[in-house]
Amino acid sequence: MVIELEDDKVPFYTQYVSVAIIVINVLVFLIQLLDPTGNMFIYEAAFIPREFFEGKRYWTIITSMFMHGDFIHILFNMWFFFVVADNCENAMGHIYFLITYIISGIVAALLHALFTVLVPFMMDIPTLGASGAIFGIIAVYGILFPKNKLGLLGSTRVRKISARQFILIYFVTEIIYAIISLGASGTAHMAHVGGFIAGAFFAYLFKLFSKKY
Repeated sequence: MVIELEDDKVPFYTQYVSVAIIVINVLVFLIQLLDPTGNMFIYEAAFIPREFFEGKRYWTIITSMFMHGDFIHILFNMWFFFVVADNCENAMGHIYFLITYIISGIVAALLHALFTVLVPFMMDIPTLGASGAIFGIIAVYGILFPKNKLGLLGSTRVRKISARQFILIYFVTEIIYAIISLGASGTAHMAHVGGFIAGAFFAYLFKLFSKKY
């Protein structure tokens, strides 16, 4: 779990795209809980790489970005998003922020799909969650606000770390996990990597035209 250690002076509720994204994710999760089969509509709307390569249900690239597997899954994703999103949306503007979020999620799914070619048993496993898109925003946060101080909550103390250090450690860790686990962890680590790369691209593109950042 991570928290911001400094007041960023940006009220989250004023960043209406970020608020809408959290509301949509929560509403979709509540709808998932209504699935009478107990499968949370995963086989209807989650992203399955094999189907993508077969030219089926492309739209699940989008729907899967707003789905979650359980309460802990959505809680952690939305908390990370809550911590970093308001600064990013305030800096980039509502529309550019939304584009960054959506495309980061799409790139995350596509890179994950390509990775499953190397690990075929993963091709039939449904993928869902906002983490790919959120990793894109985490990358933006670290690039636009590298000196912001974050706190990593441990069992006994809070470890202080800069946003730059945080994203670098997180990015490298996800690459290592993706290579070592080869899908056995049950987490789409390569999707996180894809979202991060997309977010970093949009962040640096934004910096080219911004005098402030």
